[in-house]
Amino acid sequence: MPTRGPGPDRLAACERGGTRYRDRAIANATARYDRIRHLPKLLGTTPQELADFSIEGRRILIARLTRLARNSARAGRAGHWTYDPNRHITILAALQAERLALAAQPDSARGEPTGPAGAPFGIST
Repeated sequence: MPTRGPGPDRLAACERGGTRYRDRAIANATARYDRIRHLPKLLGTTPQELADFSIEGRRILIARLTRLARNSARAGRAGHWTYDPNRHITILAALQAERLALAAQPDSARGEPTGPAGAPFGIST
């Protein structure tokens, strides 16, 4: 009896297409990112945290956003009813925007942690 469903080539093509779509969606959301508008909704940040543009302040926000992105991805993989793909894209966009802003700061080159294989902006979730 022949197997039903798409073959491995079709599944691989769909996965590549989905990855490209996700990357475009994150890039578009990163371009529209507004720290004052988005971070309070995502993290519940205080006005003092929003006003802190120091290297250490950004690193703290990046750590919180990374933890939030991992938890969101975990909920998505588990099929949890609270998972929202649009919120996940917004979290990843905020994370990418904050990492880019940190890299653009003059003193951020010292001691900047890198992702896997030395990539500074690798988003794996």
